[in-house]
Amino acid sequence: MKARTRFALILFAIAAIGLSFAAYRPWAQEVGDEEPPSVSEKDLAMYVDVYKAMQSDHDLTIEAAIQPFHLGLEEFRQIERKIQNQPRLVDRVREALLEHVKAHSAFAQGLSTPTPVATATPKKHSKK
Repeated sequence: MKARTRFALILFAIAAIGLSFAAYRPWAQEVGDEEPPSVSEKDLAMYVDVYKAMQSDHDLTIEAAIQPFHLGLEEFRQIERKIQNQPRLVDRVREALLEHVKAHSAFAQGLSTPTPVATATPKKHSKK
């Protein structure tokens, strides 16, 4: 009976361990409708200004572009991640940068509506 009792106790212990793993196993949690981290208007304007500066000077590095704002690269990247997680803000940045390009691009300025030039109308020849 000792062997049977030992076997039963070992079997019971294994079953208890298996059940505890099954009962306490972390299940995937449903993602709630959490608000993405907010971005202040000041941070958004700074982000746009950095990219405007880089559009104006293609040799400008990101480190040099953020230097006037006294901001570290990692801080800038955190703001960038917050903006990229919000499609509404991504659209605002895209629109601001497109407006900047249109206002400062020689090509875009050349596409403005041309002013009509008066042309001479050909004279009709009359038959004599």
